[in-house]
Parts: sequence; C-alpha cells; structure tokens
Amino acid sequence: MQDVKRKYVIPGDIVAEGNLRALVNVFRNGNSIVATRIGITESNNEGAKVIPLSGIYFPRANDIVIGKILDHSSLSWSVDINSSFAAHLPAQDIFGRDFSPAHDDMGLQLSTGDVIVARIAIFDRTRDPILTIQDKDLGKIPTGELLKISPTRVPRLIGKRGSMIQTIEQASSTRITIGQNGIIVVSGKDKDGVTLAINAIHIVEVEAHTSNLTQRIKQLLNVPESEIAGDDDSQTSNEDNETLSSGEKSISNNINSEMGVVNPNGSK
Repeated sequence: MQDVKRKYVIPGDIVAEGNLRALVNVFRNGNSIVATRIGITESNNEGAKVIPLSGIYFPRANDIVIGKILDHSSLSWSVDINSSFAAHLPAQDIFGRDFSPAHDDMGLQLSTGDVIVARIAIFDRTRDPILTIQDKDLGKIPTGELLKISPTRVPRLIGKRGSMIQTIEQASSTRITIGQNGIIVVSGKDKDGVTLAINAIHIVEVEAHTSNLTQRIKQLLNVPESEIAGDDDSQTSNEDNETLSSGEKSISNNINSEMGVVNPNGSK
C-alpha cells in the first residue's frame, strides 16, 4: 500500500516539494507544488493533488446531469442543473424538427418541477448549456427523493468500480440515480430503505476525505461482518483522479424499468 500524506491547505500553500507530478488543483512553481483550491492534499509516488472540500458544478459537454424544470419559453425549457449557468432543453429535442409553438403544447410533456436526467449536448462558455434527453436512459424521472451533494463528492459516492453506490443500493433495496452535477434521486418501495440510503449518502459527503469510510458505511447499513473486510478506502486517491465517465456509467446502470426514466413517448 502506498504511503499517502494528507494535510489541509488553502490556495497558495505549498503541497509538496521535489520531482512529484502536479496532478489536480495544484500547479508547479519552481521546486514546489502549490495549491489552487481549499481542500486536503494527497501526495504519494504518483504525484500531488488537492481534493476540494466543496465546489459548485461547472458544466462540461457530455456530462450526465439531473435537473429540475423551472419554466419554458416558446422554444425551450429552462432547467436548474445546480450551476451558475441555467441550462436549456430545446422543444425540438422532444417534438422533433416539425415542432410548432402554435400547435404543440410543451406543458403536456414537461411541467415546472419535473425532474429529468439529461446529457449536456453543447457548452462552450459563450452561452448557457444545451441539454438533450434523446440518448438511452435519459428523460423524466417520475418518482424518488431528490437530494444535493457537492459535485466534488460524486466520485467518492460512486466508489472504485461503483463499489460504494452498489453497496448502498443493495443494502437499502433502493435505486440511486447520480448526476455529475451533484444532484441525486433515491427511489424505492420501502420508505425505511430510502431513508437509510439518504443517511448513507450524507455521511459519504461529509466524511469523503476520511479513512475507513467504506467500513463505516457498511456498518451503518448492517452489512454482514464477513463482507466488511476489504475496505477500498486505500483507493480513494485513485478514485479522485478518475474522470466522471464512471459516474455516467453508474447513472445508466441504476435506472430500471420500474422506477427509472420515462421517455418522451411515455414508455419506460
């Protein structure tokens, strides 16, 4: 196991010195690696980085996000995606090229307060993000409890190869849909199971930077002792370096026909 060194830093603090690689949220200044975010440093023989303690979501093309319908104009829906940017879902994305504001009732498809899972189709910083729900497993989410975590915590919630989120789902008998923007929907038939899953998610968010987190989550979920061994917290450093494409896969895998997404044509 690698020797991982951690400490709290603010922007401008020296994270490490020497020939280590500068990974994320840091930059090299001569022989020093300097922090650019408030967070916890991690340095090992792979390099040095800062894990942010919090952060707002900054959109990226092809990210999978969960959003809430705010309103609509004659041509598109405005969608809250937990960002400083308001996203837009074009009416043509649902109605097709023949969409006519005079003849097609947008309110029959999506109304204020509806929750959708969508992909960011276009975003180049010169205009607000454009969404699409035309890909597989995208569309309206009909049921579930909505909660929000810091987007920087999403990789830890997913876990290495989806281990953390699968553990929570299986132990609570729920389905958890994760947006890369930090919005999460927890669905399940059993109210106690949904509450248990939500509690576990909150603990992951608050204690994401701590060791033995997986073990504590399994104990909370009453996972048998024989399955608690083999904690993957030693892999936290690797998880934080992964791109959120793993989160995208988790989202698709966590949607089933009973509790999942409703396509624009009304099918599941």
